[in-house]
Amino acid sequence: MRVLVIGPPLYGLLYPVISLAQGLRASGHDVVVGTAGDMSHRVAEAGLVSFDAAPGLDPDAEYRRREEERKRADIGTAPGDFSFFSHEMTDRLVEFTGSWAPDLIVYPPLGVVGRLLGARFGIPTVLQTVGFAHQQKHVDTVTHSLREKFAQHGVSEPREDLTWLDVAPPSMSVLDHPSELTMPLRYVPYNGGAVFQDWWVRPDRPRVLVSLGTLKPMVDGLDLIDWVLHRADELDAQVVLQLKDNAREELVEELPDNVTLTDWIPMGGLVENSDVFIHHGGAGNTFTALAAGVPQIVFGEGADRPMNARIVQERGCGIVPGDGGLTAETIRSVVHGPEYREQAEEVRSEIRGMPGPAEVADRLSGVLVGV
Repeated sequence: MRVLVIGPPLYGLLYPVISLAQGLRASGHDVVVGTAGDMSHRVAEAGLVSFDAAPGLDPDAEYRRREEERKRADIGTAPGDFSFFSHEMTDRLVEFTGSWAPDLIVYPPLGVVGRLLGARFGIPTVLQTVGFAHQQKHVDTVTHSLREKFAQHGVSEPREDLTWLDVAPPSMSVLDHPSELTMPLRYVPYNGGAVFQDWWVRPDRPRVLVSLGTLKPMVDGLDLIDWVLHRADELDAQVVLQLKDNAREELVEELPDNVTLTDWIPMGGLVENSDVFIHHGGAGNTFTALAAGVPQIVFGEGADRPMNARIVQERGCGIVPGDGGLTAETIRSVVHGPEYREQAEEVRSEIRGMPGPAEVADRLSGVLVGV
């Protein structure tokens, strides 16, 4: 079958759908990932065919502009009528879908152009969850931001999805969706490839991995990790700090001696050799740590991050820092607290027992035969 996978052109929305796209391709299906701008090259690097639905789009710059507008308008975490670039991608994707004629469309919760395409051409659609937070009402809210494009292309409303794919391990799932219309999908981390580095091997002392993702530090600065920038040497540990170039404006000239700065790391290749993962609470970081069985310290500020942080803490896989923020003692409590590692390893076992992308690809193919 032919499968069009929608990948909104932001790392945290595109990369979670790559593993399923690869699983579909490995099962013998024809797969095209619809994304935009430079993210088309990221898809190609994953060994997949991409379709650039908005050539020249600079998602980082546009996202920064929208966040600045949000702050000026003081609208908090409200969606702000933002389609996460589905608006920009619609016209070319309508043209492409009409000519390529896929049998199935897979989209993440914020890739709502997939709903428009499914309704426009009568193609079954499947939603792949990205984290814990997105329910039907959230998907509908973002879909409403695409209302002008729905009208332009003669679509009155979306079709009901064939099924939803839930990546949450059973003990942590909060998805409110009919069980008969839901399939489990094992989360397989993807964030690019790399050549193995000797320093990835677990060191003699604890390793602390720190990341604020690709968007939050760009728009909100580095206040959350001030301790890492100035006082990390209070801790006898190797600290690995990931920051893209677009988020280094506030970076101090000299970091503590035990901090290694890196622009990008393949989380799946390094996390399992770390003792704690400190991060902003994005779904990618949260689920990568869960899949590796590594305890977490999750800030959980903005968007879906508070829910991700809360569920991690409630499951016992980590903690949310208190009012005092990040400290050496906070990190020690998790690194040297065996209960966090035990719970994290339990969740890792749950995830490993879930059907993987290739198996789910076969199930989807079977379900589609009966449609």
